Amino acid sequence: MKKRSCVILAGAEAARRVREEGLRQEQISTLVGASGGPKWLVISQLDRVLMGEFFRDRKEPIATVGSSIGSFRNMCYAMARPLEALEALEYGYVNQVYDSGKPTPAEITTTAGKILQDVLGEEGAAQVAANRTWQSHFVTVRGRGPLASERRAVLAPALLASALANAFSRRSLSAFWDRVVFHAGDTPAVHFDSLRTVNIPLSAGNVRSSVLASGSIPLVMAGVQNPEGAPLGNYRDGGITDYHFDLRFRHPEGVALYPHFFPYMVPGWFDKSLSWRWVKGGAMQNTLLVAPSPAFVASLPHGKIPDRDDFYQFSTAERLQYWNAVVDASRRVAEDFFEMWQQGTLAEHMIEVGRDDVLHKLDRVSAA
Repeated sequence: MKKRSCVILAGAEAARRVREEGLRQEQISTLVGASGGPKWLVISQLDRVLMGEFFRDRKEPIATVGSSIGSFRNMCYAMARPLEALEALEYGYVNQVYDSGKPTPAEITTTAGKILQDVLGEEGAAQVAANRTWQSHFVTVRGRGPLASERRAVLAPALLASALANAFSRRSLSAFWDRVVFHAGDTPAVHFDSLRTVNIPLSAGNVRSSVLASGSIPLVMAGVQNPEGAPLGNYRDGGITDYHFDLRFRHPEGVALYPHFFPYMVPGWFDKSLSWRWVKGGAMQNTLLVAPSPAFVASLPHGKIPDRDDFYQFSTAERLQYWNAVVDASRRVAEDFFEMWQQGTLAEHMIEVGRDDVLHKLDRVSAA
């Protein structure tokens, strides 16, 4: 059997549907986008196939939910020319250049805002807010108490306290952060039962600020103050509460498609080192996850997916060469998915995950 550049993981119900019906875009009710910064470059070509081929004739409503770079990507799906928007996002993101070796939060925030504005143009925000087929949900957090501060001396210890409390109980995050979801339409199509959550309707006036806030990493970027229509406060990266999502949110009936960088999921930003809290198979009941295979990742330059440390570990020229090479290589991931979908062979390569499976320990995944 041909070695694939992508792995397909499916919960029990999603696996049943794919085996019985094949994979059809009508089955998909929800599209999930994770946090991860430059990691998304390894699936940027997969986004192109989804936008340009798989969902090309989509007419029925589909909910998208994302945090951080997942919000930036999902925003493109809801624009009038999604492929052009995605290409503008990719170009702007790859070609970030900073004069200093360690850019300030203000510099990074300004650059991110410019990238976002270049993608949206004059009409994009209104298109995203008004789109009733691609129903966007951008996840942000609002810092409580000292976490609303921009002063490093105040913010850093508050972040540490938040992380320590999270290590004891994920529910403790509500003492530090409000999850705030900016959603298209009068009511959200995605509902979170874990942690305190505030839902705010999207408008042409808050699309840019909510997406920027969704990716505003504390201490790395400045927060976004008082987005239109939302409670007063300082809004930051939604990955703090929903880094890869724990998948227990309620979404429209159907399969959740999850184009992801990894064949595993970390619920929140502070859970990255807490492997016992990573998502288990039972949470994937209605989820189909598509990710680069470990063998494909090992074949990339430097044997890894891009990450934020690349800004500091490589010169600008080296980073640009590396990131562009990853984008080019990621065509193999997209082509494999496209081929399996078109030939109706996806079920043959799909790995069904059981309720108690710990995804990052699946032998079949690590050997793929």
